[in-house]
Amino acid sequence: MADLLIDCQRPVRYLQSGQFSAELGWRHHLFTHQADTEVIIGLSGRIQLAIGSEQFKVEAGDVLTVFPFESIVGTLATVTPSQFIWFHFIQDGSYQVVASGNTGTQKSQTVGGQAANNQPTGPTPSELAATTLRIPRYFHLAQQEKVLIAAKQLLDVAHSPYFAQMAENYQATMLLIELANASWQERQGISSNQTSLNEIKEWIRVRMDQDLRVAAVAAHFGLNPDYLTRRFKQELGVSVKAYMNSVKLDWAKYLLLTTRLSVAEVSQQAYFQDAKYFMRFFKQQTRLTPSQYRHAYTHTFLNNQQVDPGVDISAALARQDLE
Repeated sequence: MADLLIDCQRPVRYLQSGQFSAELGWRHHLFTHQADTEVIIGLSGRIQLAIGSEQFKVEAGDVLTVFPFESIVGTLATVTPSQFIWFHFIQDGSYQVVASGNTGTQKSQTVGGQAANNQPTGPTPSELAATTLRIPRYFHLAQQEKVLIAAKQLLDVAHSPYFAQMAENYQATMLLIELANASWQERQGISSNQTSLNEIKEWIRVRMDQDLRVAAVAAHFGLNPDYLTRRFKQELGVSVKAYMNSVKLDWAKYLLLTTRLSVAEVSQQAYFQDAKYFMRFFKQQTRLTPSQYRHAYTHTFLNNQQVDPGVDISAALARQDLE
């Protein structure tokens, strides 16, 4: 398995995106990428794909990345209705394809595909730089809300009237940051053998339907409540209670963007005890009412096998080169 390292000192250049609905019997046609990268985020159902000799099943929460100059094709027809978000971008600078875990041959290229080297090396300083994003070939989102919110925002920004493409570029970069961070958090969680703050956060997240108290959380992990509060403040910069509310808020945002539930129903399903408090808290945190937030991101490009986007990456790349 491989990862893509992207130097994001400057934002990536957005090309195309959409939300695809695949009916029964659909199979991805053979598509060969040029200098562009494609990311596919599974929403529901299952699609089966191959990149070279590697085969993948993309289900809800799965993320698959097609690196530049690779071909992707469907291996089997869908047996259940499936949906996924897709977007194409190009790196405005150099990138590397490396073996997962910083081992194996590293291939460094620039936009346009000029190979720089194919020599085995160890981790480079650029890998460790704060501006370098690591996007795995394939991984599963343990927590999907933030990535899906960023993806929905990209779809809205990309298909809304903006005076400059800068907005699309920055939103695509923000989505990549969320994907890279989600992957990083997954790796950190796997490598930790002790009770970490990530474990406590996850325990809180899966119990957000309960009216949790700081003392109850601390007692479950055998910690002093004051100590737990200090850890949250030191490592996250927020109180335990503020983190609990942020988890509920993220879920509420996701429901607002992906369902037709009323604001009161969203409040209930996001486990806020009082709808009026939810609306006050939401506006305090986002400076928008729940309804304003929902209507701010409504321009989502939908496509399926009957209404295909007709993506012409060659034309898109040519337009980018002229800018």
